[in-house]
Amino acid sequence: MLRKLILKTVVFLVLVVLGDFLFGNAIAYMVNHITVGGQGRDNYICREMKDDVLVFGSSRALHHYDTQVIVDSLGMSAYNCGADGCGILLAYARFSMVCERYRPKIVIYDLVAGYDLLKGDNMRQLKWIRNWYDRKGIAEIFQDVDPMEKYKMMSYTYRYNSSFIKSAFVFLTGKAMESNIRGYVPLEGVMKPGKVKVEKGVWQEEDTIRAQYMMNFVQLAKSKGVKLIFVKSPIWYEQDSLKMEEVRPFKEWCERKGIPFYDFTNHPKYMHHEEYFDDGKHLNAVGAREFTKDLMTIIKEDLE
Repeated sequence: MLRKLILKTVVFLVLVVLGDFLFGNAIAYMVNHITVGGQGRDNYICREMKDDVLVFGSSRALHHYDTQVIVDSLGMSAYNCGADGCGILLAYARFSMVCERYRPKIVIYDLVAGYDLLKGDNMRQLKWIRNWYDRKGIAEIFQDVDPMEKYKMMSYTYRYNSSFIKSAFVFLTGKAMESNIRGYVPLEGVMKPGKVKVEKGVWQEEDTIRAQYMMNFVQLAKSKGVKLIFVKSPIWYEQDSLKMEEVRPFKEWCERKGIPFYDFTNHPKYMHHEEYFDDGKHLNAVGAREFTKDLMTIIKEDLE
C-alpha cells in the first residue's frame, strides 16, 4: 500500500514538473514571437534595439518624451524605454541587456524619487523582467530583492503567469493592446484641474537596493562612454519644499560628478497650464511635444 502511494506521488510530481515545463515553454514561445504592443516593445528593447538616444524611467518617461522630436532635433535615432509604474530596477535590467549589444550615444533618465530612490514595492518592478531571468546579470537583481525568488523562478509557468492571457490574445490576433511611436506612448486627454489630487511631500526612507542600482546604472553608462542626462519633467501642480527635498541629495551628487540634471519642477511654462496635461502628473501629447522641444534645445547647447 505504501509503495503504491509513493509511486502515485512520484508520478504526480513528474506530471506537475512536465506540465509546468511544457506550459511554460508554450507561453515563452508566444511571448518571444510577439512584435506588437507592450510585449513587442519589450522584446525590441531587450533583444534588437540599437538606437542612438534612449529614454528610461517610469510612466513619466513613457508619456513625456516624444521620440520624433528627439530625432528631428538631434538628427539621431531614438527610442523610449519607459514603463508604467516602474523605475530603476527595470531600467537597469533593460540598460544592461542593451549594453551587451552596443553603446548608445545618449541616455536620458526621467527621475521619480518614489520609483528610483525611496522605499517602495520592488517586486512590482521585477515582474516585468521575469521572462529575462536567464540573461546575464538579471538573476542577481532578483537575488538582491528577494532571495526566495530563485526558487520560484525554477517554475517556467511562474515566469509568465502575470502575462499569459494578454500575451495569448496578442499572439493569436496580432492586435496590439497599446500602440507606440518608437516606444513613446502619447496621452490625448486634457486634464480638469478640479479633479487633480495634489501630492504633498512626506518623509520616506531611502531604499538601499534602488540607490545601489541607480549607482550601478550610472557606472555602467560611464564604463560604456554613454552621455547620461537626468531630468525631472514637469507636473501641473506646485511641489512643496518637502517634496523637492526627495531628490535634492541626488541632484547635488550629480552636480559634483558633472552629470547633467535638468529640473523642470515648478516650471512656470507648465505649472497650472492644464492644456499641457492629461492629469496632474502626466503631460498629454501637446505638452510632451513642447517639453521635449525645450529639453532638446538645452541638450543641443550642452553638446556643442
